[in-house]
Amino acid sequence: MSKFFTICSTRMMGLVGMAAMILGLAAPTLADSPAGKPDQQLVEILAQIAILNDKVDALTGPGRTGPCEVLPVWGRKFPGADRFVAVLDGAAYCDQETGLVWEGSPDPGAQTWTDAITHCAQREVGGRKGWTLPMREQLATLVDTNTNNPVLSQDHPFQNVQSANYSYWSATTWTVDPTLAWLVGFSSGIVDVGDKAFHHHSWCVRGGQSFDGNMHDTRH
Repeated sequence: MSKFFTICSTRMMGLVGMAAMILGLAAPTLADSPAGKPDQQLVEILAQIAILNDKVDALTGPGRTGPCEVLPVWGRKFPGADRFVAVLDGAAYCDQETGLVWEGSPDPGAQTWTDAITHCAQREVGGRKGWTLPMREQLATLVDTNTNNPVLSQDHPFQNVQSANYSYWSATTWTVDPTLAWLVGFSSGIVDVGDKAFHHHSWCVRGGQSFDGNMHDTRH
């Protein structure tokens, strides 16, 4: 039994070491334990796993160094000041909950749905192109209904967010009527549809799923 436990302990520590190597952390070590004391070895293994968990939390939790260094954590809420991190020389912000990069100061003008798509396609922010009109679900991730007008996370860094008269276009067409597209209003957080010929605002995004306005299988 002691020999069997020693083999299992070695394999378990090997897995812990592999996980540490993948994450770029120092591999934990297991101190030599007196023969015939598997309980002590188990305690040491669990302690090393706890240390590794703490290091992983330090890398992925709020306040980690650098924006969006790991995959987005859609199930976690980041405190207001920690959620958005400045990128592209401060001209845009990375959302650590979704991994999406939003322009820091969306254009205050209003335009039709088609013009909004064109606007983002031609947009340059922080010396970089590659922007697009966000999908409905992407745009809605910015809404925080715990706040009021605008319904954005407390201590958010964005400028020129218009919330009084118009909503913001998403790239998502309403499947019931293709002359309508989904909108998000930042005065109340409402998600609704509007006529594509009407004028609303646009907030461009970089990264994630995108849509160019054509009627193909990304329409939803």
